[in-house]
Amino acid sequence: MSEEDILRKITEKFGESVLEARALGRRRISILVPPDAYKNVVKYVAQDLGLEFLSCLSGVDYGDSLEVVAHLGFSTQILIKTRVPKNNPVIDSITDILPAANLYEREAHDLLGIIFRGHPNLRRVFLPEDWPKGIYPLRKDYAPEHPKPLRGGEVG
Repeated sequence: MSEEDILRKITEKFGESVLEARALGRRRISILVPPDAYKNVVKYVAQDLGLEFLSCLSGVDYGDSLEVVAHLGFSTQILIKTRVPKNNPVIDSITDILPAANLYEREAHDLLGIIFRGHPNLRRVFLPEDWPKGIYPLRKDYAPEHPKPLRGGEVG
């Protein structure tokens, strides 16, 4: 199936819920949808179009919003993107459709604070259990506390 065929099928199926759809290059497609359509688009691409390989799920801080990007497919890769407000970063989990999303969603939760509604075990994966609540090291507003330098460039 060509990039154009895939884009056509997705835009016909989801209509105005597709905010942006474009081919990024040969065998690479980007789709932007609102949060309420995200899970349905992932399900359609994985199950109906047969692109069920999840190579990655990532999060990006855009300042006032956080973007979730599911990378589906193998020889053809579709990036299914959605943005959630930073002050209420809640999105449906896709672990029931693609179990491989489990670790990726936990990572995005741990490091960006995205809440994946319906995730079976949304607990810390990288940060220590005593890490301060509400502090997310991959957010742009994160300001780590650095030790003050001592004389001669030593750090204490």
